[in-house]
Amino acid sequence: MDLDILAADAGEPMRLRRAPDLRRIRRGAYVDRAAYAALPEHGRHAVAVRAVALTRPGAVFARESALALAGLPHGRPREVFTIGDPSASGRRHGVVSARVAIADDDVIVEDGIARCTTAYALAHLARVGRQVDAVSALDEALRLEAVTKDEVTDALGRQGARGRRRASWVVAFADPRSQSVGESWSRVAIHRIGAPAPQLQVEVATRLGARYPDFLWERPGMRPLGGEFDGAWKYGVIAEADGVQPVDAVIAEKRRDDALREHIDTLHWMWDAAQRPELLRAMLAQAHLPVRSALLPGW
Repeated sequence: MDLDILAADAGEPMRLRRAPDLRRIRRGAYVDRAAYAALPEHGRHAVAVRAVALTRPGAVFARESALALAGLPHGRPREVFTIGDPSASGRRHGVVSARVAIADDDVIVEDGIARCTTAYALAHLARVGRQVDAVSALDEALRLEAVTKDEVTDALGRQGARGRRRASWVVAFADPRSQSVGESWSRVAIHRIGAPAPQLQVEVATRLGARYPDFLWERPGMRPLGGEFDGAWKYGVIAEADGVQPVDAVIAEKRRDDALREHIDTLHWMWDAAQRPELLRAMLAQAHLPVRSALLPGW
């Protein structure tokens, strides 16, 4: 959902700032407060990017900002990123500008706003961004078939050497079978604790039909172990898809999980474990999976 941005004239800012139904995004740019609050994180950053575009019509948006415009996950950047303007560099008024030259083929224009192509932005984020953000963004882009790994690798070859090894790791690690940002964060955590790489979205036949646990591990001499990331969003998505109330979705999901437990052991975790690998390490160790005593390095 794109929000209309109300641009203030010179004599209007104070009146708009005092309007209870408006929220100030940046100087001279306001949006409907309630509609803004209902946006997901990447939608809010996209609004900030569009607000910057009002005052910088020639800007090319990069990194997380380009991904936000593309509707992809990208973390929670506090600043808007641009690239390619030789007259602008550094950080100013919440905008980080890079003077790095960028080829025309790596820029697209949508709705009058220029941004890096999705492949270029993903490669850039993988080089200089957080590990979990880069993996989440590329997982989702691959799942949506917005890019291929080859396209991201090609775009990486047109960028600087800084962070290239990290970016190559992200490209190799990314997997379109991840269904959510939480699952992507969990995969990174599983890697960092040294647990065996799980199978993703493997079909398990149950009396209630096929189930697809987020993660599945085979354990010698034991039943397989299924892992499920349970973000708060999950039951809302299920409810919307099934046309029921969230509480009914929770009950139905519990029944499906009970049917799944007839075939495999299951382990559930939420955001705290996905964000803190040491918590997930303790859970998987208790479930008899081998893990490292020290975390592998992340970034």
